Amino acid sequence: MIRFIKSFLIFVVLYHILVTIVWYGVLGWAYPQLPALGRDGLWLLFFVIVLISNFKDIKAYLTTWKWPRIAFISIMIFWIGISFMKGKSVYDIFIGIKYGLLYLYIFLSATFIGHIRSSKTPWIVTHESWIWNFLKFLKYLLITTLFVWFLRQGLKFIWPDFFLHIGYGPFNDFVFWNKPPIYYLTWYKGTSRRQWIFSGPNNYGYLLIAFFPAIIFLLKTKIEKIKTLFTNDKQTIINLSILLLWILAIGLTLSRTACIGWVVALTIVNIQRIKKNKKLSRGIWILLLAGIVWLSILKWASTLGHIKAKFGSIQYVIQQPSWYGLWTSWPAVNYHGTILPENYYIQLMLDIGTIGFILWTILIWLIIRLAKRIQETMRTKEKTEQERYIYLIRKWLNIWRVCLLVMGIFLHVFEDSMINYLFFISRWILTWYLSTYIKKRD
Repeated sequence: MIRFIKSFLIFVVLYHILVTIVWYGVLGWAYPQLPALGRDGLWLLFFVIVLISNFKDIKAYLTTWKWPRIAFISIMIFWIGISFMKGKSVYDIFIGIKYGLLYLYIFLSATFIGHIRSSKTPWIVTHESWIWNFLKFLKYLLITTLFVWFLRQGLKFIWPDFFLHIGYGPFNDFVFWNKPPIYYLTWYKGTSRRQWIFSGPNNYGYLLIAFFPAIIFLLKTKIEKIKTLFTNDKQTIINLSILLLWILAIGLTLSRTACIGWVVALTIVNIQRIKKNKKLSRGIWILLLAGIVWLSILKWASTLGHIKAKFGSIQYVIQQPSWYGLWTSWPAVNYHGTILPENYYIQLMLDIGTIGFILWTILIWLIIRLAKRIQETMRTKEKTEQERYIYLIRKWLNIWRVCLLVMGIFLHVFEDSMINYLFFISRWILTWYLSTYIKKRD
C-alpha cells in the first residue's frame, strides 16, 4: 500500500514532463483529457481496491470523522443538483467537480488509507515503522525535486532546441490546446519565469509554499535521539543551502501569490521572534512588501488584469447570488466560460452560489475543528521523541492552511491536481495516523 503511494507521488512529480513528452512530443496531443483522467483513475482504482480488500474496517472508519463526510456528500448532491437545474451538461459537472472538489476527495481517501495502514500496525513509532519511512521518503522526494529541477531549468537555457523537439513550445504564456512554453513570460517579450516540472510557475509556487514550513522544520530540527538528514557543522551549511535554494526557487517563479504566501508562512513560523524584535521585524516586512510591489510593477499588465478581474467578477455574484452552475468560471474560460475572477472564493460563489459556498465553508470548518482536536489531544499526551517528531511535522504542515486561505484571495489555488495529490495525500495520511494513534493510546 505505502509502496504504491510512494510510486504514485513520484509519478505525480513527473506528470507534467511525461505528458509533455508523450502527448505533445510523440502523439501531438491527440487526446488532451486522457492523461489527467488516467492519473485520477489510477488513484481511484487504488482507493477502490483498498476499500474492497478492507471492507470489514469501513464501519470503524465511518464512526470517526462522520460529519465531514456527511457535509462532503451534501455538497456533492447540492452542487450536482443546482448545475442540472442550470442546464449544465454531465461533462461540465464532471469537470467542475474535478476543479472544485477533487482535493477534498483526495484527502478523504487518504484518511481511509491512513486508517487502514495504522490499524494493522503497532502504534509505537520507531525508526523502522512505516510512517517514519514515509516521512523520510517525502523529505528526500522534495529535496531531490528541488535540486534536479534547478539543473533542468538551466539545461533549458543551454539546449532550448532539445526541449522544443521533445514537446515544448517557445517562450510565451499559457495558451490552452497549445504546447506548454519552454519558459513562461511576465508579458509578451517580458522576463522569463521558472515553472520547473509543473504546468506553470504559479503551480510550482503553490508546492513550494505548501511544504515550506515543513521543510524549515525538517532541516533545522535538532530533536535528541532522532537521526536527521544533517548532523554536523559541514552538513548544517548544506542544510542552510537547501533552505536558501527553496527560497530562491519561490522568487524565480515571479509569482506574487507565492511571495505573499511565503511572507505569511514566515510570519507564522517566526511569530515569537517578531514579538521580541518589533523594529527589526518591521523593517524586514517593509522590504518584503517593497519586493512584492516591485514585482507587481514588473508585471504591470498582469497586475491590472488581476485587479479588473477580481472587482469585475463581484458584479456577477451580486447580479445572481443563487448560482451559475459548475464549470462557469475559471478554469472554464479555457473552454466556453467567460468569467475569470482570479479569486478562489468568488469562483466558488459563481459556480455553486451563496448557499453552496456556505456549505463548503461548513465543511472546511468541520475539518479544521476535528484536526484541531487531534492537535490539542496530542499536545497534552506524553510522547516519545519519534511521536513528537511526527506530531510537529503535521503541525508545521498546518501552516499551509493559513497560507492557502490568504493565497486563495489572489488566485485559484486548487486548480493543479499535482499539488493536491502531493500535499493532501501526505498531510492526511499523517492526520489519520495521529487520529488512530490517539485511540490506541487511550
